[in-house]
Amino acid sequence: MSLPLVSDPTEIMILADVRFPLERANGVQIVKTAAALARGGSRVRLVVRRSDPRPTADVLALFGLEPHPCLEVRRLGVLHRPGSYVLPRASFLARAAAAGLAARRRGAIVFTRDLQLADLLLRVPAAGRGAVVYEAHAVEEIMYAERGSLYGTGERADAGKARRIAGREERVWKRAGGFVTTTAGIRDAFVERHGTRASVRVIPNGCDVPAARAFPGLAAERPPRVLYAGQLYPWKGVDVLVEAMAAVPSARLVILGGIEGEADTRRIRSLLEGHGLGERTEMPGLVPQPRVAAELARAAVVVAPFLRAGMTERHTSPLKVFEAMAAGRPIVASDLPSSREVLRDGENALLVPPGDAAALAAALRRVLSEADLARRLASAAWDEAPRYSWDTRARALRELFEELG
Repeated sequence: MSLPLVSDPTEIMILADVRFPLERANGVQIVKTAAALARGGSRVRLVVRRSDPRPTADVLALFGLEPHPCLEVRRLGVLHRPGSYVLPRASFLARAAAAGLAARRRGAIVFTRDLQLADLLLRVPAAGRGAVVYEAHAVEEIMYAERGSLYGTGERADAGKARRIAGREERVWKRAGGFVTTTAGIRDAFVERHGTRASVRVIPNGCDVPAARAFPGLAAERPPRVLYAGQLYPWKGVDVLVEAMAAVPSARLVILGGIEGEADTRRIRSLLEGHGLGERTEMPGLVPQPRVAAELARAAVVVAPFLRAGMTERHTSPLKVFEAMAAGRPIVASDLPSSREVLRDGENALLVPPGDAAALAAALRRVLSEADLARRLASAAWDEAPRYSWDTRARALRELFEELG
């Protein structure tokens, strides 16, 4: 499918150096955002890596999506190979930059969450009348400085690389036509570092919210299922969840995430065995979106147990929290400023001190034993989910794009 070349400002090119499909949160967020913009009538070209031989329609189905006449997925051949980074990355940057510059000359909006690519596009003088809009999911300067502890690698930040990242962020903050952040904390951190600017929007991540919906009630499955969905990096707090589950003997733990053979997966499996939880834990790894939805429907409670770090304090806007809200599931989450942008303790979730396994276990036991509390939390979150739908997100983005047009 090929879209006509137009100068209409509702033409949007989304540049994303991700595999297609990529069932991790960033892949889901990019594809769902593109689809929602297309449903709203924008002409959308999503540019990704060609990493899978299946037809585009088959890959979209893995995200629970059907082809749409306003959505074109352009899959770039970038010499993609598992375990290879430098050559595919350089190839994608070159080809995506060329596509982005051509789109800008047509007057299209170019939208990306790729800092290096945004910086590259903005360094070309008089590239065209179409704006570049950057979406920040973190302050990458902070994320890089904390990388060793966040990912458990012990890596020490290189001062030169840190300066380059900070320089890119400052240039993109000052030069991009529009700037989107997924939390107010990210926006505030950029303002603190680089000063104020116009055309900034805080637009959280999203979730699927059907037009026709009814509160599903609490899950009836026994034993009750405690669900975590996401990666297994140390900062995600799954280690703390495992420790907490040892003190919640009546429940079954379901962990959706991790890749077999990776160090994080081995670490969590070892912890599970050490706490004697192997027999009451399901850990199928990364699963397609329809499986995630099915597991949410079965879950008695959903957990977002992030640890405290400079990045998590202000930067996290987790898809799985929004998906839990849309599914009408009770939520237990770490009490962080980023969490409090969406969740309120005792109203639409229970919030616990980050890294405190005993407090997490106590909150889980409350939700599992107090049906009225669980129903009240879940119902409040369910009522608020439409604020965070992909279509709501797309409307906020279109408002910004129209302002720039």
